[in-house]
Amino acid sequence: MTQPAAVHVVLPGNRPPWTPTGISVRRGDRVTLLGSGRISWSPGHDGGPKYHLWGRVPGGTIFGCTQDTTTVVVDRSGPLELCVYLGTWADGSGALATGHGPYGAKDRGALAVTVLHWPRGVDPVDGLVELRPEVADPRLVAAERERLLDPVVPPPGWSYLLACGPGDIFRHTVADGVPAVDVRCDDAAGIVEKPVDVPLRPGTEITWSWRVEELPGRAPENSRWSHDLLGIETGFDTGARSLSWFWSTTLVPEDDTFDCPGRTRPAVHVPVRRGPAGLGRWRRETRDVWADHERFLGPAPERITSVRLVAVSHFGHGSARARFRDLALCVGRHRIPLL
Repeated sequence: MTQPAAVHVVLPGNRPPWTPTGISVRRGDRVTLLGSGRISWSPGHDGGPKYHLWGRVPGGTIFGCTQDTTTVVVDRSGPLELCVYLGTWADGSGALATGHGPYGAKDRGALAVTVLHWPRGVDPVDGLVELRPEVADPRLVAAERERLLDPVVPPPGWSYLLACGPGDIFRHTVADGVPAVDVRCDDAAGIVEKPVDVPLRPGTEITWSWRVEELPGRAPENSRWSHDLLGIETGFDTGARSLSWFWSTTLVPEDDTFDCPGRTRPAVHVPVRRGPAGLGRWRRETRDVWADHERFLGPAPERITSVRLVAVSHFGHGSARARFRDLALCVGRHRIPLL
C-alpha cells in the first residue's frame, strides 16, 4: 500500500498561530494529525492536543482534534497550517478574538505533531495498519484507528461550539427505548448546542432526567482552575450571559450560584445537586427558566435561542460519566422535546 506523505512539526506554546507544515493539499484530501505534549496555562495547570491542536487551509474552516489525534477531510486547496489554540476564536477562519496576548508567556510547553497526508484512494483506517513504525508513534496510530472505527456521534441537531471545539464526549444512544446522550469526558472539555426559538414567559420550564455516574471534579467549581462541571445551559436572544444548571461536588444548591470565571461570554452557574448522594441513579429535574433568570441574572429576555449540554474535566484532569434523556422545554401545556 502507498505510504502517506509525513512531516513532523513542533509547535511551541508561545508561538501565535499559524505555522506552515510544508504540506500542500487539495480539497477533499484526508489528513491525519497525531499529537503529543502539553501546553501550560499556569503553574500546575496544562492541557494536551485534544484541546489545543488545530489546523486549517487558509480561507477554509479551522478544525480541532477530538482526541490527541484526528483525521479530517480538508475543505480547501492550499498549504496546510497548524496552531496551538490559546484564547478564544473570533470566527471559523482562525482569527482570535483575544489576539496574541495569551501567547506572551516565555515557557508554555509545546506540542509535537506528526502529519499524515493520505494519497487519494487510500482509506486511513487501512493505511494506519500499514504505516511503518518509524513514521509515527504506534500508540497514537492505534488510538486514531480505534477512534475512526468507532466514531462518537452527537444527537441529531446538536453540534459542538467553536469555543471548545469538537470532541468525542457526547454520544447519541437509546436508553429504555427513548433517545438519550451518553457523556464520557476524560481530561477534556466540550459543549454541544441545539438551536431553538422558544418564548420565555413566567412558567417556562426546562426538564430533563440524568444518571450521573462520576462527577468531573473534586473541588468547588467556582474558581478559574477548578471549573470542572457537568450540566445543562440555555442561551437567550440577548446574546449575553447564559444560564447553566449543574451537579456540584461541594457547592450548596442555588445558594452558591456564581458567574463563570473563565468564558468570554460567561454563564451564570446554578448548582442543583450536591455531592455523591444520588450518583448512579436516574434523577428528574425541572427548572423554571424565567424565574431563575429573574433571580440570578435580572430581567428575563424574550426568547430562549439555544440549549446546551456542558462537560468539562480538563482543569483537574478528571473524568465525567453520565447519561441524559427526556430533555424538553415546556411553555404552558406545550412540550418541545430536544432529544
